Amino acid sequence: MSPDPDHLPHDPEALDPEDILWFSYDWCSLPWTPWVSFSATKEEFREIPKEPGLYRIREAGKDFLMYIGETRRPLHQRLHELRIELARADRMPWSDPHAEAPALWAYQSERPHDGKVEGPQDSCPGDSPEGEPAPAPLSGYECSAAPLDASGAGRRGMESFLIYRYRQEYGASPLCNLGRFHPRYRSSGTRNGGFRGGKLGEEQKDNPAGGPSLLPLVAAGTPGAAGWMGLSWSGREPLVEEKCRDAPAGAGLFILSDAASQEILYIGQSGHCADRLLEFSRKPWDGRELQFSFHRMEGAVLPHQLRELETDLLGNFFGQYRKAPEYQFRNSR
Repeated sequence: MSPDPDHLPHDPEALDPEDILWFSYDWCSLPWTPWVSFSATKEEFREIPKEPGLYRIREAGKDFLMYIGETRRPLHQRLHELRIELARADRMPWSDPHAEAPALWAYQSERPHDGKVEGPQDSCPGDSPEGEPAPAPLSGYECSAAPLDASGAGRRGMESFLIYRYRQEYGASPLCNLGRFHPRYRSSGTRNGGFRGGKLGEEQKDNPAGGPSLLPLVAAGTPGAAGWMGLSWSGREPLVEEKCRDAPAGAGLFILSDAASQEILYIGQSGHCADRLLEFSRKPWDGRELQFSFHRMEGAVLPHQLRELETDLLGNFFGQYRKAPEYQFRNSR
């Protein structure tokens, strides 16, 4: 079931982070900081550490997460720049350098507020250049962070694990992760691309990325086994062109493994599974021989829903082995 952004199941005054697993300060055994408002003073925002790691964003008074992310940059700098970008934007931000900024901005724009400007307090010099519009209300966004001394692949693996655990516990993905978006907005592209997103016209159809979140896969079995996560995996075949052409033409999930050791090296998804596997068959893979196995999706499935299922698989893999598949995030820094 997809969370209703306007659903308020609890009295806001009664919400306690310790009462909700994904809000707690030791969620998934990480040392999370207290929750800090996006409109906090510089002194208050010092709760956010200056090391790389993971972060989560919520809206005060709600019982779900808006976003879970990771960064190789100092968490304090990363989140401070995000709140400044949201606070002073009169138009939807670009999707770089903060991939979650457009979606957060879209939900922020739809929130009722009392008309007061509530940008970050005591902003640093240069945060609001002369001539820019007044900052927009931040609609009660709050963040919490956890430093993590890990490689880029390690951080991204843990990010996948956190989203997986959240989906297991809450029953849906964070509203702004995995390509999810507000149904009545289209997203901005990159700054170089030059396409600025915004609200859709009344005559325009909803953004498909605003569609429902798929229920999480049931945690079951061992990665690579025939019934792993309750899915029907095909037998393993050599990752060569003639075999890849026999894979499903439509949407699916797939696993790539080392033919000699049977170790899983990559977990993926595609709306055109056979084409994607064909692309992978043409890569060198450091001279190793690989095999593939796939699960074919039945019926229509949205891109963000495929990413949800892929993340369930990655998160379960990380939870069992405490690492990501070798080639999954190989270029991460």
